[in-house]
Amino acid sequence: MTVLIVILCAICFFDYQRQKIPNFLVMGIVIVGVGRSAYHRGCIGAGGYLIAGAVVVLLLYPLFRIGGLGAGDVKLLGACAGFFPKDKILSFLFISLLISAIFSIIRLLRERNVGERAKYFCDYCMAVVKEGRWSLYRPTAENKTIRGICMSGPILCSVLLKFGGVY
Repeated sequence: MTVLIVILCAICFFDYQRQKIPNFLVMGIVIVGVGRSAYHRGCIGAGGYLIAGAVVVLLLYPLFRIGGLGAGDVKLLGACAGFFPKDKILSFLFISLLISAIFSIIRLLRERNVGERAKYFCDYCMAVVKEGRWSLYRPTAENKTIRGICMSGPILCSVLLKFGGVY
């Protein structure tokens, strides 16, 4: 678990500095996860790790398609999910997204644009309902795209909470 946390810290550094999660670090998590699972439960454990990660990626793919999550965030959530028992994966995802939502609320309050962002979100939802199809979610302010929340921090917090025994 220490290796997972160290790699997640490195990922946070890159994500917050460059707004990008390096694939080689996510692959490092996958290699450690597969190796750990194979060591504890053999080939079945390694396969279970890979299946858990793939299921998470497939479940979150629609959020990537509309721009709600970045590709690196989706891959990172999938890579980390395999470290959890099957009955804790949804808790891990929920806690990660909950912490991300808290970070988002703090940012909205700090930037004082709650009303503007809420209006954009409502307009987006109305357009999806009216058109009957999903479209890219890209909020803008003063002719510039608003940056999203880096998910690596909330993911690291969720992993620390899990391994600290909070959930």
